[in-house]
Amino acid sequence: MASTGSHLNWPPVDGIISDLDGVVYRGNAAIPDAMEAFGRWQAAGVPVCFVTNNSTHTPGDVVRKVEAFGLAIAPKDVVTSAITAAELIRAKYPDVTRVYVIGAPSLVKAIASVGLETTDRKPEVVVMGLDRQITHEKMRTAVDAILNGAAFIGTNPDLLLPTDNGFEPGAGATITAVAAATQVKPLIVGKPETHMIETALSRLRTARSSTLLIGDQLQTDIQAGKRAGLPTVLVTTGVPVREDPSLIPPDFIVSSLREVEVPPMIAGSSRQRRA
Repeated sequence: MASTGSHLNWPPVDGIISDLDGVVYRGNAAIPDAMEAFGRWQAAGVPVCFVTNNSTHTPGDVVRKVEAFGLAIAPKDVVTSAITAAELIRAKYPDVTRVYVIGAPSLVKAIASVGLETTDRKPEVVVMGLDRQITHEKMRTAVDAILNGAAFIGTNPDLLLPTDNGFEPGAGATITAVAAATQVKPLIVGKPETHMIETALSRLRTARSSTLLIGDQLQTDIQAGKRAGLPTVLVTTGVPVREDPSLIPPDFIVSSLREVEVPPMIAGSSRQRRA
């Protein structure tokens, strides 16, 4: 049963894994309470790793964006679905050389960075992320390749993304369309799968039981955290919460990250790094 409100019984916290969109910012607008909270946790010495399903940003892009809001982080503190997708393709399909990409330049760059050719000519893998220039022709090419045997990978299943003044369709909307057309279920890289969470844990080197997962989406962030064995916090500053009894509930629900208590003495004295 999730706990809500203030004065919650928070567990010891040695590290934090957090989503970005809807938690730290909405579109190009910072969420003030979140910036204050992350600054406080940094001052307390709590390591943080950000994991984002958004494949349109590189870690460097994220660093520059949050630095403009007043939060200083390094590229190693960011795990994106684009980079994780590229690493997963290389590991799962070692003999693949040709990949058709629907997505932002950051996704194309991530695929190319692991030595794969991005092409629409007889691709062996189709990978889809958020593409704000999506066209019928791009989707037709993807459908044709998948029906001819190409593996189908999606960066993330997010149907909605929070913006400055509302919401926009996420990558999951177009991925779902191609899946419906081909009747092929894609391999999803981002949350609710645990690929990015495991990468973040390996960077933090903190114990699962004392690493807090913070997100704004029950269907993706919270499910990934629970599947990875982490205590989870749902913050209601992003995508509206939709009740679904089939999903694992978060351990805590807050309306502001100011409600999340990470005592300095815990952060400074009890952190146990994994071997």
